[in-house]
Amino acid sequence: MVAVWIAATTVSWFGDALWTVALAVTAVQTLSPALAGIVLGLVTLPQAMTVLLGGVIADRYDTRRVLVTGQVGQAAVMLLGTAAWTAGLRGAPMLMTIALAFGITTGLTVPAGMTLARQLVRSEDLATVIGWSQVANRTARLLGAPVGGVLVAWKGLSAAMAVNALSFVIVATALTRVVRVRFLLPRTTGEPWLRSLAGGVGYLKRTPSARLLVLALVGLNVFVTPVVALGVALRVNASGWGSVWVGIAEAALAAGAIAGSLLAIRYPPSRPARSALFVLTVEGAAVAAIAVDARPVLVPAMAVIGLAAGLASVWLAGVFQSTVAASHLGRVSSILVLGDRTLVPLALPAFGALAAGASLITATSVFGLAMGLLCLALATRPAIARLT
Repeated sequence: MVAVWIAATTVSWFGDALWTVALAVTAVQTLSPALAGIVLGLVTLPQAMTVLLGGVIADRYDTRRVLVTGQVGQAAVMLLGTAAWTAGLRGAPMLMTIALAFGITTGLTVPAGMTLARQLVRSEDLATVIGWSQVANRTARLLGAPVGGVLVAWKGLSAAMAVNALSFVIVATALTRVVRVRFLLPRTTGEPWLRSLAGGVGYLKRTPSARLLVLALVGLNVFVTPVVALGVALRVNASGWGSVWVGIAEAALAAGAIAGSLLAIRYPPSRPARSALFVLTVEGAAVAAIAVDARPVLVPAMAVIGLAAGLASVWLAGVFQSTVAASHLGRVSSILVLGDRTLVPLALPAFGALAAGASLITATSVFGLAMGLLCLALATRPAIARLT
C-alpha cells in the first residue's frame, strides 16, 4: 500500500515539475518580465496565504477525503485551464487566474498530505518512508523539468496542463482504491476555527523540541536555496563558463541528494536530529565554496550540499513526524510550510543584494557561516539532543 502511494505521488511530483517549467516558459515568452514574475509569484503566494487554514483542515477532517478533494480540485483547475487556453483565452489574466486557483487548492491540502505517513506506518518506519518519498520526489522533479520544457515547446501550455491533470487523477484514484489509514489521528472537530488556528502556535510555544525542529527545517532551505538557485548562476555567468554548467551543477546537487537520502535510510543514527544538524553544520563550508572561480570546486560542492541535504532532511523529517503531537501535526506542518514559503522568497533578494553590494564570495560565506552557526546552536540544545 505504501509503495503504491509513493508511486502515485511520484507521478504527481513529475506532473508538478512539468507544469511549473511549462508555466515559467510560457510566461517569459508571452509576457513582460514584470508580469511573468507576478504570474510565477501567484503560484506560491496563495499557498502562504491559505496554508494555515489548510493546517486546521488537516487536523479536523479525514485525511483521505481532504486529499482526494484537493486532487480533484487541482485536476479541475488544470482541465479548465486547458479548455480555456485551447479556446483562445490567453494572456496575463488567464495565466494569473490559473496560477492563483492552483496555489489556493495546493495551500489548503499540503498540510493534510504531510500527516498521511504518520497514519500509514509505525513511528519507527517513518524515516524510511520519508526517505523513499524524497528519493522519488527528487527523481520525479529531475525528470519532469526537462520534459516540461520539451512539451511546452512541442504542444504548448495546454498539453502540459492536461498531463498534470492526469497526474492528480492518478493520485486521487490511489487514495480512493488502495490507501487505507492504519493509525487514526485525534481530530479537533469541536474546537472553533480561530482557536484551533491559534492552538498550533501555542503548541510550538510550549514544546521546545517541535519549535526547534521547525526552525531547523526552515533554516535548511532559507540558507541553501538562495545559494544553489542564484549563487550558482551568478558564478557561472561571472566566469563565462556557459549555461550548461548550471545544469551540470544542478545534476550534481540532485545526484548527491538522492544518494544522501538512500544513505539516511540505510544508516539511521541513534540521535537523528542531532546528527542531521551536525551534518548541516559541515554543509555550510560547501555553501561558501560555491563562489570559488573553479569548475572542479563548483560541481563537488554542489554534490556535497545535495548529499548533506539528503541525509539531514530524511532524519529531521522523520523525527519531526514522530515528535510532534498527533493532535497538532497538521497545524504545525502548516507553520513549517508557511515559514518556507515566506522566508525563502525574502532570502533570495537579500542574497542577491549582498552579492551585488559586496561580492559573491562574501554572500556565500555569510550564508554558509550563518547556516553552520544556527545548526551548531540547535544541535547542542538538550531538547534536540535527546530526540530519538
